[in-house]
Amino acid sequence: MRTCDLCGGTDFKKLPFYYEFEGQKLQGTQCRSCDLMFLAPQPTPAQLERLYGKDYFTERPNYDRTQQDTVFIEEGQKQDALNQARPDKFTNYILAKYPGRKFRYLDVGCGPGYTLKSLENLGWEAHGLEISEHAADFARRELDLPVVTGNIETTEDFHENQFDLAYMGDVLEHLLSPAATLAKFHRILEPGGLLVLALPATLNLPTVRLGFAAYGVLGKERKMDIPPYHLFEFTPATITKMLKKQGFEVVELLNPVKPPKNIRLGGSVVEKVSKLAGQYPTYYLNKLTGRFGDRMFVVARNVK
Repeated sequence: MRTCDLCGGTDFKKLPFYYEFEGQKLQGTQCRSCDLMFLAPQPTPAQLERLYGKDYFTERPNYDRTQQDTVFIEEGQKQDALNQARPDKFTNYILAKYPGRKFRYLDVGCGPGYTLKSLENLGWEAHGLEISEHAADFARRELDLPVVTGNIETTEDFHENQFDLAYMGDVLEHLLSPAATLAKFHRILEPGGLLVLALPATLNLPTVRLGFAAYGVLGKERKMDIPPYHLFEFTPATITKMLKKQGFEVVELLNPVKPPKNIRLGGSVVEKVSKLAGQYPTYYLNKLTGRFGDRMFVVARNVK
């Protein structure tokens, strides 16, 4: 019998959405005890290997409607990676909070290593873990980075207290056991070390909750039109509970929401209009309260 990855419970309810993958129905599911949301059943490791083939990293569309699709590995970026820290949510936050500090750093899901290289050039001891052999090979060969090809759930390449900072950007929700992964970070991060997570919180949106309620009343389900990349869906409450259970205390949790112009519009015309109509009040409510967002940026301290 399946047990909840957060609380170990076995009492679940169906959510009104599902995926179809390789002839199998993967149902949106929620634990009644702790509210963690996940797919049941989940893809097998062999299916995940097929799901995350080279095409995922080179041909997957960009779902932000305001940005053009970008090339995952672009030869012209190699020299740029050597010059300065590449600005993003993670680097901006860490460099502002800890100016001048040189971390022993692990980037899980480092891709071709551009950001990792820029941080190495600031004096950081920078290590990477990347599931894509295509990207990891590029990081080792072209940028001379210590990047391991592998999955954070199965790798044994890192030892206890090896790092004082680790980052996972849009990775945790793809894993078979997020709790086991956080337990691994508890081991490889030193006491007081920081774990930074960036992850979606799509099902935290008021519009999604209302949509679930409407589908429930109508007795309908929504078939998702993308592959089942997200095996888990988190909210601020569930990610905080899971981190605490695995030995972390949350230092900061930001919960922004995408501007309406950026959201992905899928489904019927009615669904598209409903998404846009609901995103505008959610966006301004989030500006006022800092809550109900569809993204999370979490900083947690390792407690040993």
